[in-house]
Amino acid sequence: MPLVSIHQGWDHHWFVWLPRHPVHESVEVMSIDTAGSPFRAVWAFFTERRGGKRQLHFLDDRRMVENFPGSQYRPISYERTGADGRGQSLRVAFDGADGEKVEIAVDLGDRATTREGAGLTDQSGHDAGAVFLLFHREHNAMARTNRVVIGGQDYSFRPGDDPEGRHRFRAAYSAGIQIAVIPFRRWSFARRGARMDDPAAGLSFAVAARAGGKRLTAALPGYRNRIAIDLDANGALAGYAHMAGPHRLTLGLDAPLPVAPDAPPATRRFAVRMNPDDALASGEVVSEKAANGRRLTWRFRTPRWAVGYPFESLIAPGGGGQILTIRSLRP
Repeated sequence: MPLVSIHQGWDHHWFVWLPRHPVHESVEVMSIDTAGSPFRAVWAFFTERRGGKRQLHFLDDRRMVENFPGSQYRPISYERTGADGRGQSLRVAFDGADGEKVEIAVDLGDRATTREGAGLTDQSGHDAGAVFLLFHREHNAMARTNRVVIGGQDYSFRPGDDPEGRHRFRAAYSAGIQIAVIPFRRWSFARRGARMDDPAAGLSFAVAARAGGKRLTAALPGYRNRIAIDLDANGALAGYAHMAGPHRLTLGLDAPLPVAPDAPPATRRFAVRMNPDDALASGEVVSEKAANGRRLTWRFRTPRWAVGYPFESLIAPGGGGQILTIRSLRP
């Protein structure tokens, strides 16, 4: 078990800078509300301005909160308006961390969306000690107006609030969002017959034979959310895929990557793709023996900002199965 990921597809995303707020630099709202889909959700989160840019997350889906450490469940009043294929306006309201009323409105005025500013977004240090993040957007549009009121105080980004010109825009909308996250944490998988389970993490992988090796699959919370890991006949990692609804995230290798404790050291090139041809990131992974198991060191070459976000997977025996620890190697 060399990797565990979080992969989500969201229909809509709104972003507002908060230059006058004393703690948070921005607030974001995301939603899944595709017509005909049985799964709907709204997610609002604030990002702190200083330090590690810690984030405060609120979701209106209890199962997502159960599998998102540190997030909080909130009923969220949500209204989206706009013509299909154009910028969408937003109205949301919910109770904040201390029960204060949060009201957010972003007006797009039916503006057209474009590819300008779309694509992969620099992680910019956000939660860098907790996750590696790939955030991809298909289309963008600048908002006409925004309104953010927290506990009765108006923190809207108005003309004149940024005299030094630090922000390129005040508020924006994006469509077609994909998020891929490698969380930095520890899992303990126990082998139980044809399964590898970590009950505490709510993860259970089925182990089945496939042509030339094995496939491990796990269903995750969300809409048609599933991880598939392919191993070759020698137990080396041959491929990794994470499906979320109609979206597909893959990690491809130029050759299978040895992960067994006694395997010789090896270096492989890897590429991360979405849907399935958008190459988002690439780099090299080194597999070598560790004091008690195996160490995989992942280093990026592209995009340029990701070079500063290396991480490692430590695989060790334990608990009648395997202990996987993924941690950041940022200085």
